[in-house]
Amino acid sequence: MSDFTAANAFDDALKGSDYVIHVASPLAKPNEDLLTPAVKGTTSILQSASKTPTVKKVVITASVASLIPLGKSGDGISIKGKMSHLLRGTSFLAYRDAEDIAKEELYFDKSIVPTLEPFGQYQASKLAAHTATLDYVLSQKPQYSVITIHPGFVFGRNILQTSADELAGTNGMLFGSLYAKEPMFAPYRGVHVLDVAEAHIRALDLEDAPVSSFLLSGKDRPWEEVLRHARKEFPDADFQTEPKTGDRWFVDTTRAEAQLSFKTWREMEVQVKDVVSQQLELRSS
Repeated sequence: MSDFTAANAFDDALKGSDYVIHVASPLAKPNEDLLTPAVKGTTSILQSASKTPTVKKVVITASVASLIPLGKSGDGISIKGKMSHLLRGTSFLAYRDAEDIAKEELYFDKSIVPTLEPFGQYQASKLAAHTATLDYVLSQKPQYSVITIHPGFVFGRNILQTSADELAGTNGMLFGSLYAKEPMFAPYRGVHVLDVAEAHIRALDLEDAPVSSFLLSGKDRPWEEVLRHARKEFPDADFQTEPKTGDRWFVDTTRAEAQLSFKTWREMEVQVKDVVSQQLELRSS
């Protein structure tokens, strides 16, 4: 496939398909356009699915970042609900069914996106892609259901990583934070990659609905607990990080637990162990 942002990019690939799982989205990198591939890559696959009458569901990997107003810290925001829609000018999230969401412009000026630091550009791309998804469902009313999965920071073993210098993304943020004086997480909030993968598969069995959205996250944990656990699990590692406090998010995952049958989550202890053990193994080989 030469350009997955093209309008017909997935037409041939989806022929005869019943289900589509869309996980492609650019990660934060300096001086790269994240908006175009995030938005057009999403709309392209929705358009191709609309041309494929056998498609029943499209599951999209979104992010908790696509539910927080751009430029807001998130401190004190309660993130929960059935269907997400950011109300302009408010400091919280309101929730309505997809059919009731009035079309609005993106919640930021596109011209400011290149001026943002990399994570701000990443958040903008996820916001824009999620908005484009809702707009498409409302305007086109496709024959399939759309499910958007909104994980927090995702951690776990990376089956694609084969060397230490390939460390990147959220695993890199976690591993680097353990060796940095100033950790990037305060408090620590994450979800295991296997829980995210299972959520995508379980979503295929949901009852039909225009749009359904699910938040995925383990419990918020103080950074001191993360550091204490890491030092206990890996006593020979020279972790240099220090305790830190920061913004609190209140993430309600009860809908995912009820409808996607998550009785328990793979919490911080499993996430940290899986990330650190892989990175130490790669550095000792």
